[in-house]
Amino acid sequence: MPIYEYECKSCGCLFERIMKVGEEVPACPACGGNRPRKRIAPFRTNAWSAFLDRMEKRISPEKSR
Repeated sequence: MPIYEYECKSCGCLFERIMKVGEEVPACPACGGNRPRKRIAPFRTNAWSAFLDRMEKRISPEKSR
C-alpha cells in the first residue's frame, strides 16, 4: 500500500497515511479538518539501509553473529 503525505489547509499540519488506492481522504490528526491537500512525496525505499547492512556483514562478520 502506498504512503500518502498530506498538508492540512486549516492548521498547516503535515502528516502521512498508509492507504489503499481509492480510500477516502483522512481528517487532520491535529485539528480534525476534513480537507487536507495531498502533497507530492518522493519515492522511498529501504534499499539503501539493506545495502548498508549487507556491507557491514561483509566488513565485520562478527557483528552479525
